[in-house]
Amino acid sequence: MKKFMSSGDRADARRALGHFSRGSAGGGAPGAQRLARAARVGGGAIAAFSQAVSGQQPAPNGFDLSTLAGMPVAQAVDAIVDAFCPPGIVDEDNIRAAVGEALTEALEGADLFDPTAINNYTVVVATRAFVAELVFTAVIAEQGQSAENASPQQAIARENDLRSMVREVTDVIATPIIQSAGPALTQDRVAQLVTQIATIVYEEMSGWE
Repeated sequence: MKKFMSSGDRADARRALGHFSRGSAGGGAPGAQRLARAARVGGGAIAAFSQAVSGQQPAPNGFDLSTLAGMPVAQAVDAIVDAFCPPGIVDEDNIRAAVGEALTEALEGADLFDPTAINNYTVVVATRAFVAELVFTAVIAEQGQSAENASPQQAIARENDLRSMVREVTDVIATPIIQSAGPALTQDRVAQLVTQIATIVYEEMSGWE
């Protein structure tokens, strides 16, 4: 990781992600298991999107996405994060950030929140972005002092490069899995999908040398 922070070379980034996946993450299943709680907590928000596609609102926790109609997307995302990932939960910052990033990406291009515009593709984008953010956050949490010699701007650029690489591999793996999962995903089903996809992502990256 330290070498990549210095060089910015994509090959160094692949080796760093491979080393992380084999070492700190412990491979596929062990690495994914560490994300299980985040998958469960954050899965509620994505399940609400999936159930909205099938007309199943409000969500099991009583939250109704239709109450956010017409609200600026950023404000709506904040309200959804608060509803499903309330402050005070363990690892709240990481989980809330991952859910917020995933929903923001899924709603990209919209200025105002429109629950009727949510479709199956929105759910796919949100789910795969959520997995990628969880994996990326785990990588960054383990980087230690690797960026100590990099400028703040350089460190941000390198982290963005790592995020892009994690997203690339996650998108390829996640898309067919989510598409075949069926409609009206429950919170438990989303959590299962997140764990399944993260396992395969870690297994794939473990082979990067």
